[in-house]
Formats: sequence, C-alpha cells, structure tokens
Amino acid sequence: MSSGKILGKKFIINGKSADVSGFIPDMSADIYYEVVRLMDGKLLFLKDHLDRLRLSLAGSAIVYPGKEAIVKDLSLLLKENSFKQGNIRISLQPSVEHGSDLLCYFIPYVYPDPSMYKEGVRLLTYPYIRSNPGIKKWDDRFRSSVGQYIRDHGVYEAVLLNNDGQITEGSRSNLFFIDQQDSLITVPERLILPGITRKYVFEIAHGHNIPIIERSVSLNTLDSLVSAFISGTSPKVLPVKMLDNYSFDVSHPVLKLLMEQFEQLIQDNLSGILD
Repeated sequence: MSSGKILGKKFIINGKSADVSGFIPDMSADIYYEVVRLMDGKLLFLKDHLDRLRLSLAGSAIVYPGKEAIVKDLSLLLKENSFKQGNIRISLQPSVEHGSDLLCYFIPYVYPDPSMYKEGVRLLTYPYIRSNPGIKKWDDRFRSSVGQYIRDHGVYEAVLLNNDGQITEGSRSNLFFIDQQDSLITVPERLILPGITRKYVFEIAHGHNIPIIERSVSLNTLDSLVSAFISGTSPKVLPVKMLDNYSFDVSHPVLKLLMEQFEQLIQDNLSGILD
C-alpha cells in the first residue's frame, strides 16, 4: 500500500467531495485512521472499525465525529466512485481551520492470490517495538521502512520482533500459531493492535471449542509449533508456510476450519445477518 496515492475520481473531506487529481494525503500529519474493506459494494465489519477508531481517539486532541457523520461520508464516497471492491481509509487529523479533518478515500491494495491460501506465504522478522500498540495511528517513518524491507526481501509480511526476541504481530496483521495439541497461540491483546479479523478468529475458535492460549512467543521456540497464519483486513485468514527459517503446515485441520468459518462470517456480515 502506498501512502502517497489514492484511487478513484473523488475523495471526501468534511462531508464534501473533491477531485482526486492533484491530491496527495499528508501522511506526516498526526493521523488516526482505519482501513475498511469494500466487498461487492458493501463495507465489511464497519461497526467494528468505527468502534476501534473511537477508542483510538480517546485521550487525543481529536474529537470522534460520530458514526452518523462517518457513514454519511462513506456513502457519498461510494456514490462518487464506481468501485465495488477495494480498501477505504477513514482518516482523522488535526486542522487549523476546522480543529480536525475527516477524510475518506480509496487507497491502493494488494490481496493475496488464490494460490497463497493453498500454499501459504513467507514472512520475515523485523526488529521493532510499537510505542502504543493499542492505538491505530499512522507512523510514516515505520511504514516507509518496513514497506521497503518487505519489498527488498520479497516476502508477504514482516513480523515485529521485540528486544527480548519475542514475536508480537505483523506490520499490518495479527499472527497466530497452532501447537501440537491443536490450541491457538497468540500474543496477549495488551501488546498488540487488536485486529478486527483477530476478534472474529477468537469467536470462531470459542464456538468450535478450540483452546486459545494468549502468551508471548519467542523466536527460538517456533520449532515446537505446528502451523501458523496471519489475520487482517486484506489477507483475511492466510496460512504461513515459512517464518524466517521455520516451516509450518499450511493444511492443518484447525487452520482450514478457521479459514472456512471466517469466509462464512464475511458472507453473513455482507448480507446483514451479522452486524
């Protein structure tokens, strides 16, 4: 994803549409944001994204504009552009004139191709610690450096590694492992940005009596874990075949179940069965 480009003919700022031509988002600003996926002309898990945005803004100088204002702007964005698929960034940032600006616009995206869901993807660790992991706030320096790292090494995602040699999360995803007892292993929520897809993976696991163990995972213990996957807005539930030099089973039954059930949750949400 490129921070300097947007897609479509129009973007929305403070309830009004404007031409995309010549507009480059100022990603160096103090930005709180969410990225929502548009599928078949409908916004996926929108309520969850707006709830997380509201929590991210708590304690900041920017006031949450309210669900109604954001939904109105998103509706206008969809009306002004012809897309039925894609990713939309909802952005709130300081403004001298208005106190804060609300922007909604389509951004470039890369979704996994079908073969990745069958064969899995490669990940590499990247030494980095988020200063405030529970808040979704843009960090331009980090995004630029980790994006270059991913491109230079030809991997799908970079996994953050702290000073203790522990894996925390992906640069734009959450990370899960499956152990030899078919339990899900994932880092405690307080140490990461709690993803929307991650939330639904938990719900699926609870519904199928799959044990979940929230604990830190050291890089040197990965050989004791059987399977792995990442979760996120763009990848959904995506198998991992290799992390650094550690290989994982991409056909594990628990992983397959989670993938299938999450696809069903998507359809339920888009059809209005799941709000």
